[in-house]
Amino acid sequence: MKVYLLRHAKAEPGYPDAGRRLAGKGRLDAERLGSFLRGKEDFRPGEAWVSPLVRAGETAGIFLQALNPEGRGPLVERTEDLLEPERDPKPIIESLGGMGRDVLLVGHNPNLEILFSLLVSGQRSGARIHLKTCVLVCLEWLPWAAPGVSGTCSLRWILDPRLI
Repeated sequence: MKVYLLRHAKAEPGYPDAGRRLAGKGRLDAERLGSFLRGKEDFRPGEAWVSPLVRAGETAGIFLQALNPEGRGPLVERTEDLLEPERDPKPIIESLGGMGRDVLLVGHNPNLEILFSLLVSGQRSGARIHLKTCVLVCLEWLPWAAPGVSGTCSLRWILDPRLI
């Protein structure tokens, strides 16, 4: 199983934070990333879990539309409150443990950076990563890992739409 972490695209400044919308550059980056991955056999998430904040929902919508413009396929989308910026990501790992298919998680920092570290090292700060906006990380779930002792995933690749 693969776990994909996608930080929301660049958003406009504003208040309240939860209502911030994507900037033009953010919309372009999300579309570029989805278009690049369209048709790639190695990228086939079966589910998308999305933070309830507006900028994450817009990122997921634009990205998934560019990825699959015909809207075909068994992708299940759900809003996941645990992907909000300041939430503890540990319960997400528990939910992922029972998954049988690839999943895309669309959220925010610091939540996604902490989740990355937990998945790779088993510790909140054991593995460092700086996720810029609209960066996509692919992790592979390791069935032989010992949760709490080591990470449950290994890093496969990282994709930044600014390099496409």
